[in-house]
Amino acid sequence: MSEQSLFLKFTSELFVDGTVNVPFLLLKSYKKIGMNETELVLLLHLWSWHQSGNQEYPTPQELSSVMTVESSQIQTLLAGMVEKKIISIEHLYDPAQKKWIDRFSFAGLFDKLMENWALMKAQQLENEARKGEQLSPEVAQELFRAFEEEFGRLLSPFESNQILEWCHEDRYSPELVIEALRKASLRGIKNLKYIDSILKDWQRNNIRTVKQVEEYEKHFQTRQQLKKKETKTYQIKSDEIKRKIEKYKDVYMS
Repeated sequence: MSEQSLFLKFTSELFVDGTVNVPFLLLKSYKKIGMNETELVLLLHLWSWHQSGNQEYPTPQELSSVMTVESSQIQTLLAGMVEKKIISIEHLYDPAQKKWIDRFSFAGLFDKLMENWALMKAQQLENEARKGEQLSPEVAQELFRAFEEEFGRLLSPFESNQILEWCHEDRYSPELVIEALRKASLRGIKNLKYIDSILKDWQRNNIRTVKQVEEYEKHFQTRQQLKKKETKTYQIKSDEIKRKIEKYKDVYMS
């Protein structure tokens, strides 16, 4: 038999026994769901028996014959995987054989893989959201330029880093940072500490946009005007009471 013929015969018979389909998610997640490599190989053997349809409940001795693990250790591994709810044992009635049979179920494994998949997707979405929130170099330069124009000088490395932290870590929008700079400049106070206090005050009041800043200040001015009005009214009444007291005091003292 030629070498080519031997190779063709080998490759044809290689797949006669079939293949085991292993989800890539399992290879990426087995550690996270509490499995080690020995348990993974044992699971793949259980899976191969299940896919072949010949034996869905292999014994520890049968599993040991295809692994470098003693049957007693395989029994311990199976018990551990059941305890970790990776596999379970189902008791089913087989109408063809007219008897109750046992088989391994992988429902727990699929539940764990789905949970881990959901966590991975949530992390991926969060990372994408954070990436979308990162300042572009152009926006960062515009921020630095705005501060330098207001301060009338170049920013120090510490100041530049503080501005970036406001946007990256504290999640303030560039527009809100510029608005805080404008408020500080109008009050004649041009330093980052004061601007930071403005931003924190807005954060405490759940203010995240320039429009919300405008509404917040309108409400604040209205409250201040009402407070002044109440104070003025109180002062007028207090003066009237004093005049009456003085009037009656003159009567009684005369």
